[in-house]
Amino acid sequence: MAEKYSFRDDGNIETFLRRKVLWEIPYTQHCSIIGTCLSIGEARIFGKKINVQCPNPEDLDSTIHSILVKECSTKNRISTLLTKALNKKFHNSIRLFRHCNDASELLALWREAFSVGNIPGPYWAALSHPHLDHDAGVRIYSDVHMLSHLVGSSNQANIVRLTELEIELANAQSKIKRHVATNSERMREKVNEIEAHKEKIILLKRKNKNLEERVFVRDGNSKYDLASSFSNGVLLSGNRRLKTNQVGSSDVVKTDNQNESLLRAVDELRREKANLHSLLQDKDCELELLVAELKAVEFMLYNGQNTEIVGAKSCDLAGKCVLYIGGRRGAICRMCDVVKKMNGNLVYHDGGKEDSLASLPGAVSSADAVLFPTNCVSHSSALEAKRLCKRMSKPYLPVRSSGVGSLIKGLVEIQHQFETKV
Repeated sequence: MAEKYSFRDDGNIETFLRRKVLWEIPYTQHCSIIGTCLSIGEARIFGKKINVQCPNPEDLDSTIHSILVKECSTKNRISTLLTKALNKKFHNSIRLFRHCNDASELLALWREAFSVGNIPGPYWAALSHPHLDHDAGVRIYSDVHMLSHLVGSSNQANIVRLTELEIELANAQSKIKRHVATNSERMREKVNEIEAHKEKIILLKRKNKNLEERVFVRDGNSKYDLASSFSNGVLLSGNRRLKTNQVGSSDVVKTDNQNESLLRAVDELRREKANLHSLLQDKDCELELLVAELKAVEFMLYNGQNTEIVGAKSCDLAGKCVLYIGGRRGAICRMCDVVKKMNGNLVYHDGGKEDSLASLPGAVSSADAVLFPTNCVSHSSALEAKRLCKRMSKPYLPVRSSGVGSLIKGLVEIQHQFETKV
């Protein structure tokens, strides 16, 4: 018996014997193997492969059986096909019997399968096992041989019915194979049809693109400028639409749909333009209000005619340094100019937005007074400024808003506090 090799889990090589094939099994057991391990339908399939002919249809199955048994005695095409078919059909049983290392284990496993009625698979797995000896083979063969006599005498009707069912099963399997082949062919046809449709879609898209280039044209052959059509408020319509005798009706419909989408885009741009125009008007109004406030402050500073801020014209900070916390950073330059005109200096701290609150104590200590707008300063910076001013005995004053007018009012009041303190 030829040896084969395989690698174990530990990396070492183990040697095992090759399984027996049909022509290596004693010929006395071939009849039981063919009769037990092959169904009538499967035997007929092999009969068709070797073109078995029988004048009497009732003797066809026995004729096929006899020929198959005869061919098993030598190595040939039929015995090779039968061996492969049996190994494939009973691979689960072969895998189960593979772990047997001697004839006694084989016989015990066979008796266990035989007791529960599992005959064909274990029978072939046992007889083709490389460790089967002569005595164990005779016992296994005797079990199947006696079982065939018992079944033949008591269950003839069941055998007939089983034969009919096996034939029906073989026919059904053959029919299923034909259906599978037919469905595979239909699937290939559908795939080819889908590919053809894809190619047709590509051609139609290319044709549509060419059509779009032909639609947007002037009286000559140059391309029509789409941007100029938007600016002039002119879109293809009336005499600019190609006539149906030049372009098909479906192409005209596509062109109309494209024109409608372009018109919707123009409407969307117009709405966006209107929104931007409205926003611009709001910003213009805001700018006018700021300019008016600036003019009012300048008029108040230089003419002294603002009745709400008494003493603004004569306000003199005498070189004092004022710390302004919070407010709008964009207005600080203007506020510095105002404080300079009042003979003072302005120091700015944004209240923690960009300037750290850790620098606030140093800014408070270097200033003579502190101002902060209540509407534009954080609570933490306002509370910290109050605490620092009380600790350092510095005057502080919250003003109503972050405007220049509120700053001037606060500076006037700070001057009064300085004068009172002196």
